[in-house]
Amino acid sequence: MVNTLITNYPRFTVVEYHVQDAYAFPWGESRGDFYDIWALGIPWFAYDGLFDAWPINTYESKLQQRLAVPTDVTLELSGVELAADTWEFTAEVCVEAGGVGKDMRIYVVQALDKYPVSPTYSRNTFQQAATTEDVAVAAGACVEVVRSFTFDALSMSHPEDIVVMAWAQEPLPGIPAEVHQATQLNWPFVEAPMFADGFESGDLSAWSATVP
Repeated sequence: MVNTLITNYPRFTVVEYHVQDAYAFPWGESRGDFYDIWALGIPWFAYDGLFDAWPINTYESKLQQRLAVPTDVTLELSGVELAADTWEFTAEVCVEAGGVGKDMRIYVVQALDKYPVSPTYSRNTFQQAATTEDVAVAAGACVEVVRSFTFDALSMSHPEDIVVMAWAQEPLPGIPAEVHQATQLNWPFVEAPMFADGFESGDLSAWSATVP
């Protein structure tokens, strides 16, 4: 399902987190706490940090609903190579003129697509996160958040699958916390377009555990 959505909806920015398995990271586990997936059950999916998109037969229709919601936030992501395995990324978040100024928390993470190779539908699996930054952006203004990533040997063994994602979310301790905008960069990190709306998927970690 997610494979099809990524293909059919280029604006759909997906992060897959693993929990309680060999591919889990503490930061990803903390996102599980943020979304309270332990009480609601795994697998768990969310759009825009607002609601659970489960059951699976409602996944696409709920995505379409969120795509129809306008936002006055734009987010542009660009990268500059510092060394063979290290890049500096700039996330420029803006509120359009005529919009409403907002306090936002900027997230920048690195994922590895098509990993792990089994199950074959694994997409954009979380690998590392930069320190978040809270920003106040006035209407008609922009703020830049700059972060660097050094990619490990696993990522550099197939760099074509490295994905860097950024999103601007309400600075709250847990859901509901709206994601105002999200975007991503794929190797070799050509500048990502500014999307009219963006999404962070919820924790998809249990997929590998539930597949026979």
